[in-house]
Amino acid sequence: MNLSSRGLAGLFLKVISEPRTLASRLGFASVVLAAAFGLRYGLSLSLRELAPFLFQLPAVVVVTLISGARVGFVAVVALVLANGALLPASAWGSLGSNLGGPAEGSFGAVAGLFSFTVNALGLWLIGTLMRVSVRRLNATHGALLAAVTEQNTVVATLEALLQHAPVGFAFFDRRLRFMRVNETLARMVGIPAGEHVGRSLVDMLPQLSNAITPGLEQVRATGTVLADVEVEGATPAAPGVWRHFLVSFFPVRTKGAPAGGSTAKSETGEGPSSGEAIDQEPEAISLVGMIVTEITGRKTAEKALAGSEQRYRLLAEALPKMVWTATPDGKGDYYNRRWSEYTGVTPPPGEVSEWHTHLHPEDQGAALDAWKGSLSSGAPYSRECRFRAGDGSYRWFLCRAVPVRDDDGRIDRWYGSCTDISEIVAAREALARTNEDLERLAGARTVELAQANALLKQEMEDRLKAEAQLRQAQKMEAVGQLTGGIAHDFNNLLTVIIGNLEAAERRVSKDEANTDAAEIRRFLDYGRQGALRAATLTQQLLAFSRRQPLDPRPTDINKLITGMSDMLRSALGERVTVETVLAGGLWRAEIDHNQLENAILNLGVNGRDAMPFGGTLTIETANAYLDEAYCAAHEDLEPGQYVAVVVSDTGTGMAEEVRARAFEPFFTTKGPREGTGLGLSQVYGFVKQSGGHVMIYSAPGAGTTVKLYLPRHPNDVASEPVPPHAHRPRGAGAASVLLVERDAALRALSTATLRAAGHTVVEAADAACALAALEAGAAPDLLFTDLRLGAGPDEPDGDGGPMDAHHMDGRHLADEVRRRLTTIRVLFSTWHAKNAAVHHGRLDHGVRLLTKPFTQAELVAKVTDVLEAPGNRGTVLLVEDEPFVAMVARQILEDHGFEVTVASHGHAALAHAEAAVADLSRNALVLAVVDVGLPDMRGDEVVRRLGAIAPGLPVIIATGYGTQELEGEFGASPRIALMGKPYDGATLRNGLRKLGFDIENE
Repeated sequence: MNLSSRGLAGLFLKVISEPRTLASRLGFASVVLAAAFGLRYGLSLSLRELAPFLFQLPAVVVVTLISGARVGFVAVVALVLANGALLPASAWGSLGSNLGGPAEGSFGAVAGLFSFTVNALGLWLIGTLMRVSVRRLNATHGALLAAVTEQNTVVATLEALLQHAPVGFAFFDRRLRFMRVNETLARMVGIPAGEHVGRSLVDMLPQLSNAITPGLEQVRATGTVLADVEVEGATPAAPGVWRHFLVSFFPVRTKGAPAGGSTAKSETGEGPSSGEAIDQEPEAISLVGMIVTEITGRKTAEKALAGSEQRYRLLAEALPKMVWTATPDGKGDYYNRRWSEYTGVTPPPGEVSEWHTHLHPEDQGAALDAWKGSLSSGAPYSRECRFRAGDGSYRWFLCRAVPVRDDDGRIDRWYGSCTDISEIVAAREALARTNEDLERLAGARTVELAQANALLKQEMEDRLKAEAQLRQAQKMEAVGQLTGGIAHDFNNLLTVIIGNLEAAERRVSKDEANTDAAEIRRFLDYGRQGALRAATLTQQLLAFSRRQPLDPRPTDINKLITGMSDMLRSALGERVTVETVLAGGLWRAEIDHNQLENAILNLGVNGRDAMPFGGTLTIETANAYLDEAYCAAHEDLEPGQYVAVVVSDTGTGMAEEVRARAFEPFFTTKGPREGTGLGLSQVYGFVKQSGGHVMIYSAPGAGTTVKLYLPRHPNDVASEPVPPHAHRPRGAGAASVLLVERDAALRALSTATLRAAGHTVVEAADAACALAALEAGAAPDLLFTDLRLGAGPDEPDGDGGPMDAHHMDGRHLADEVRRRLTTIRVLFSTWHAKNAAVHHGRLDHGVRLLTKPFTQAELVAKVTDVLEAPGNRGTVLLVEDEPFVAMVARQILEDHGFEVTVASHGHAALAHAEAAVADLSRNALVLAVVDVGLPDMRGDEVVRRLGAIAPGLPVIIATGYGTQELEGEFGASPRIALMGKPYDGATLRNGLRKLGFDIENE
């Protein structure tokens, strides 16, 4: 009910309570104030002086109630100001003179204005309080009406819920008699709802009362809720049907009345006073409620489900497969007996062993991923995987699972089985292997046939190329053997001829007045020059046949070419421009310096002859790598790294048939007196003998390019060319020489030459005679022997094993002589390089060689060089794993007359020391230089073991970690010197002097 509906008072309250805008409130105030002023002026003639204010005071109250406190206050201020402005000025002037006197005249008007102001403020305050009280009263009344409405709605809702609920409701009083029953429960029991009121359970439901009454009594006594009590029995609605109900009991509480049974009123009769306390009884249980749900259908379904599950379990236990079930989230809750029999795992009662715990590790990841995918999508699961048996073996199973859904489509359970398919998988794999084998065999056979066809074609092409190469190689070999044999005989003859010509020159009178003697000397000189030219030709023949002795050294080819530039320009003339293109970072080549200079000079001369009107000769260098495919197409060529020297000219070039024969000896396109045809042959033989490769590229009118591929030196460190006649002091005195030469004429000439030089010579025709001379007491300082003592001109060298003295060659003779005389020096002579001291055309380390033919001066100079060279001080064992350091140390030691054996590991060094001590034929081991940091053991350990093997052996220990650690153990030993790394020649020489070796300063 709204207060505004109660007549004029209600309307007034509504007008006061309604909210208004500021503009409307100000407009209302303006109208009221204007009306008040209008009444004042309209009635001022008949009223006293104070009477006009009485019309404005009600206006203040009305404006405050209707427009609010702030607008009302503004109205009071406006009225005071307006009334004050209407007073005459004389009234304000007489205000001071009449203070304390009666309110008369003008002073009375001011006093009336003051009284009006006080009354207006009082009325404004009263109006403000009335407006606030009315608005609060109206708000409280509205809230009360809303609460009543809400309560009525809740009551109506509860009533509707009680009547139309799908479950039965009943309420009992404290004597457990029905007070109210809803229609649902009435239909359940078959008795109208109205008939239940005031009657007991025994009267209405005799068959259920014994089961329900204890629950009601318990709730009435304790006040607790009793939920979900199953009750079964017959009802009047169906007397012969046994029904099942689920019953819940709950208390209904009400607040007690005040003490005394009535409500005490205040003195005014409107209610209790504000400070008065009222005693209340505690809440009491006035009613007991009962909720009944029939579960007969569910009980019937549960019974049917239990029977079905029992039948399923019996069936699952009888199946030969492994059967299992799982909850909707995939957790297993049942596994039949076959699982335990196969896996050998029997979990405790109430627990299960999950199927995926028995999977093969290789199958577990994929199988579980697929199972998770089925759980999320609801799709059936199917996977072949291996399960572990109780004995640890694995067998293949087909694992399947399907979901069973409820009426709403949700997955209720998963049913799965695992079937053993090991035999099927084995048969399938065998069939797959058979098919794969057949396909593989067919494919392999196809590939083999294709490869065989390709190989056959390639073989035919290679055979044709090989036949052509073989014919060329056989031709070159035949020519080489022919020229080599001829050169062999010519060398011995030329040596005798040159020697005798020189001897005859020494015996001819040098008197210039004797014209006959001068003419004889001229003829002898012509003969000697011809013999020397013939010797040069034999050397060229030996070069082609790859039998000239070479002395290869690591060489900086760029430096060599730069050094011979002036010689080339002088030899080629002014018409030929020589250009060099030298590669930066060029590798070192292992090559004979002198022979490479001759080869480049020969190529330069050939290029000059091909440019009769002048042109450009270009010499280039580069690093090159020859692969296996390139080397397979060329004879006697190993794949690897080479240094290329390319000589090109801008001459007339060659036809193909000329280029094919360019390396043949005596083949030339020049006139009869313009060349021997041996220049390119010598280049070819030198490069091949050095382990390299040479190619000619040319075409008529396009010039010629010759490419020399020279092997890269393995350590890539260059040595400088040694001049053939280095100036050394000739201070050596007479020496004893054992001369072994099978050619009698050459032996006699050499003997005479050496004796003329002041040496004592013991002659021997072969090794047996030489050894006999030693046994007779000869003690020569030098052995000068021919390398080919025991073989004929065309027989192979005797380097195959032990031999008797009559068949012993020069090298074996030298070994035997060194065994007997450890300090003897050896000089070999040979006419070609195919012998025991020149392996693959290269001099062995430390070998001194004199090549036939030689002059008497060359013989004397070579013998002097060998005798003046530092003597053999013995063997030094150099134990160093860094190749560059070992190379430098070896060179220093060899320069001072030591033979050096290098070992990169400690065990190898110890093995060599043991062999050197046991084998007296070796040079004596006089020193060991040992690095501390070795790959297999520490150097100080090697020194200790060397002390046990050779107790008196001097040792130099080199270390890069400082010598302080070694001073304590080795510093006091007179046979051990310590040396820090890195070290130079001076440091090493100081170490040698410390150990007592006589070493000169450099």
